[in-house]
Formats: sequence, structure tokens, C-alpha cells
Amino acid sequence: MTFTGHTILITGGTSGIGFGFAKRFASLGNRVIITARNESRLNKILAENPELSGFVSDVTTLEHLSALTEYIQDKFPQLDVLMNSAGIMRAYDLFAQLPLSVLTEEINTNLTGTIAVTQALLPLLTDNYGTVINVSSGLSNLADGAHPIYNLTKAGVHFYSDALREQAKYFGKNLRVVELVPPLVAETNLEEHASTENPTNMKLSDLIDETLLGLENGAERIDAGFAKTLHQMGKVNSEENTNKLSTQMLGNYFPKEKGER
Repeated sequence: MTFTGHTILITGGTSGIGFGFAKRFASLGNRVIITARNESRLNKILAENPELSGFVSDVTTLEHLSALTEYIQDKFPQLDVLMNSAGIMRAYDLFAQLPLSVLTEEINTNLTGTIAVTQALLPLLTDNYGTVINVSSGLSNLADGAHPIYNLTKAGVHFYSDALREQAKYFGKNLRVVELVPPLVAETNLEEHASTENPTNMKLSDLIDETLLGLENGAERIDAGFAKTLHQMGKVNSEENTNKLSTQMLGNYFPKEKGER
């Protein structure tokens, strides 16, 4: 692998996809900084992985974002890769009486957080001929019914990534924009059904391998594993495929009593 010699910031870097990439990037000879909201967990991760650097930051908080930007500019002015990996995924019954704060939690973290961190660090990244890697989801291509807010946030990440890439080209900015599109990934705590026994889920190590290959080959969008299938399902017979996927997923998360219609 030749993805080496970079200075990389990964949001949501203490668990799941973010932590997996942090360890692999560091092993390849990159300098890696991770962020997380939970200070005690971050400190534990840093103590166990001294090759990593870290900073406590909540991507949804303006005060934290300003502090993170100042920290990176001061300590890591050579930053040339940003990976927006912070994300949460919730299954909701939209007919339940849920407070707005619950319904917007994923929007604030997955979508607004991605946009906010990217925009704050764009000047530094473009000065360093940098790369933005935005983690979306196979469910940005096809709604699954059970994760209504997650679906829309990841679709938003997809369209934001496309717009940022096209603007970088149009305005002649030194910025590469990559959208990483994973399926559900085993060995993560994102979601309860991300088990190694589900054939449509993907091993984290396989996702990282496929991503590194895509980065080396200049890919702008990396549809990994079953996300390739979801991409095609979203382009061909999308209404029918949405109904089929939603029926299956809603049944998994909100099973009906026997005889209930």
C-alpha cells in the first residue's frame, strides 16, 4: 500500500470504522489524529495506541469545532487528509411520540457535523493539496424504512460530497473529495444488526483494504461490499426495491404480533 506519509484527522476515531482506519493508517506510516466526544474513552485509546494523537471534540458543538480548528492549525499545520467518520444510526417508529431533539440527533452528527468540520478545515486542506474522505452509507442510495433519519443524513453527505468535489474542480482548488460508501460493517457498534453472520455485512478489515485500493487508484466514490448492490438497486426499479428492503428491515426492527396486519 502506498497511502503513506500523510497527516490525517479522523472524526469519531475511537470506535468502529474510524478507529479501524486510524490504526491501519498509522501502521502505514501516516500521522493520525483522532477526535471523540468521550474524553475517558479517548484517553484510554491513546494510552493503548501511543502512535495516535487525539483531541476531545463534539462535531455538533461550535465551541468544540473552533477549538479543534485552532488545535490542528497550531499542532498539525501539515494536515492533508480529513476523514469524516463520526456517525450514529437509529431505528425509529415515526408514528411514536418522539421529541425533536431525538429526531435531529443524527442530522446534527452525521450531516451537519460532516459539513462543519470540512468547512472549518478547507483552507488548510487546500493549502496542503489535501483530501476529504466523507463516510456515507449504502443506505444513502436506497431507503430501508427502519432508519429514516439516518437515510436522509447519508444521502445529504453524498450530495454534499458531490457538490464539494465539483466546486473544487470548477474553482481550481487543490482538493480531492472521496465518498466512502460502506454497507453495514461487522465489528462495529454502530448498529445492533451489524453481525458477522449476515452475508450482506462486511468485515472491517475488508472495508479498509477496499478503501485503500480505491484511494490508490484515484477513485472519487468507493462503493464497498454490498453497497455496490444497494447502489444498483437505487438506480433500477428503486420504488420496488425500496418497498422490498423496507418490508424486510421494518419486520426485523418492529416485528408485528402474530395475526397483526
